Amino acid sequence: MEYVTREACGQEGCRETRYYLDEGLWFCRRGHQQAGTQVVEDPDDFGTQGKTSRVKTPVAEKAQKKYRGRQAHRLYLHTYQLILWIQCHALVNNRGFPPQLENIVRDLWALRLETYAKTIADVEDEDSQPEFFSSQPASAREDTETEAFTPGSKLVKWPRLVDTVALCYLGTLLMRLPVSVADFHRMILRNEIPYYRVFNHVPHDMKDRLPQEYIALLETTRLLKAEDLHTAVFDLLLYYQRQFKMQFPPLNTPILLYRLIRRLALPVDIYPVTKRLQTLVGFTFEYPTKIVGKRKPLDKPELQLATLVVIATKLLFPFDDVQRHPLSSQEPTVQAMNWEAWAEVQNHFDRRDATAGRIGKGKEILVKEGDVLTMTPDQLDEYMDWYESSWLENSKTTNPLAPLFPIGSASKDNRQEQQASDDEEEAIDWMLSMAPRYLRTRAAISDDNPDIPRPGSSYARYRQESDLPDSARGFYETAAKVTGVSLATLVRCVSQAEIRLNEWLGEQRRIKHFAERSIDAGDSEDMEELSERGDLKVNE
Repeated sequence: MEYVTREACGQEGCRETRYYLDEGLWFCRRGHQQAGTQVVEDPDDFGTQGKTSRVKTPVAEKAQKKYRGRQAHRLYLHTYQLILWIQCHALVNNRGFPPQLENIVRDLWALRLETYAKTIADVEDEDSQPEFFSSQPASAREDTETEAFTPGSKLVKWPRLVDTVALCYLGTLLMRLPVSVADFHRMILRNEIPYYRVFNHVPHDMKDRLPQEYIALLETTRLLKAEDLHTAVFDLLLYYQRQFKMQFPPLNTPILLYRLIRRLALPVDIYPVTKRLQTLVGFTFEYPTKIVGKRKPLDKPELQLATLVVIATKLLFPFDDVQRHPLSSQEPTVQAMNWEAWAEVQNHFDRRDATAGRIGKGKEILVKEGDVLTMTPDQLDEYMDWYESSWLENSKTTNPLAPLFPIGSASKDNRQEQQASDDEEEAIDWMLSMAPRYLRTRAAISDDNPDIPRPGSSYARYRQESDLPDSARGFYETAAKVTGVSLATLVRCVSQAEIRLNEWLGEQRRIKHFAERSIDAGDSEDMEELSERGDLKVNE
């Protein structure tokens, strides 16, 4: 085949300069057709060779690449809906969630989508770019969408990327699945829910026509904190309550409480104490339907659950060195906790991946520049595999330089099987098997001597993070991490719940002293028991 040398092709990065003629059309050596020129035969000079004429093709009008106005709004909602479907599909097919979750999330999204129909229809100028979506957090905007909302209330108004995960959580809440907000945050870090770089899953035709200001709403520039996800869920739930009068059920408390106790490697005696404390403080483990005044972290039911577990642990297994003796060997307080040994077991659980020579699934995104210098070859391969699957865009467009930079490795499948075999539940079972290391038995003294310290006496309260002793800090930090909140937030929640318990104790003492009304048997026993333990006093 005869080639002619011309200028570079330029299509799809092609730099080929050799061309051939096929049926009157020019093609480069890689097969790219050249637009604008063609070779035709002269009908008047039939049979002659070599005489050619160039026919000018009509110049096609360049279409607008980026949408504006109403078209941009619609395209953004279509893109947002596609991302929501991708996340639901991953939950159902990769994480084993019920298929009905997709239908519930779709219905929730359909309700919210109706609120944008009127706004889009009222746009008069197609070429204008009104301020329709906002990237500001919900706390920085006032809700003026409908007259049903209270003026000045702080609610989620426009769809953000974090709201896709919050919407999936609301679907699980309606189904009463035993999954927490911290579980969703953990799945995001492990890339089990597409969130970071989720825009790579959107087709090019949609991305090319979406304006940059809308793309910025779907791009992540920082790591999502679990506490921010808690806030996003709370905002979105209040939106559905006030806008559509929806009622959400309480948490699946029995299973979530069991999972929390098991993860913290605590004795099962914490379970009944937590349930009893719930009745004393009046927690329902439901999101509030009406908020008076400023929002409090304790309004979130998952924080209520973690708070009661911490208080129950402090009652049964205090963090000080005081020897408290129960009256009978049948009491749960016959066991004592060695908090130093417990912290060692938890530290071994957190470092199990590093001990095995792995980065750990979900920890790749936390790697910093300096960590690369100390990585082993296997850890570097593990990190590059994660980067390939999470950040590289799988485009169908072939780049002529791609064969020079192959991706993947022969041991990739083996590493994936090794990571899949790392079961967190097995690691938790190992922690529970180490209970004899940090649990010991204390003697029971049935003597009525009031000088003998009893369980629950000298209860210590910590008002702020700096008040925590070293023995208590480790437990508070682990409980906060598992719940998905900061240490300062958990300390504040526990302190507020202890104030409620202190008020309940004072009320019971007044009732007993003045005998103004009868007390049912259950509350009487609890009152006497807690009264013998003493009031909740601040640890000085």
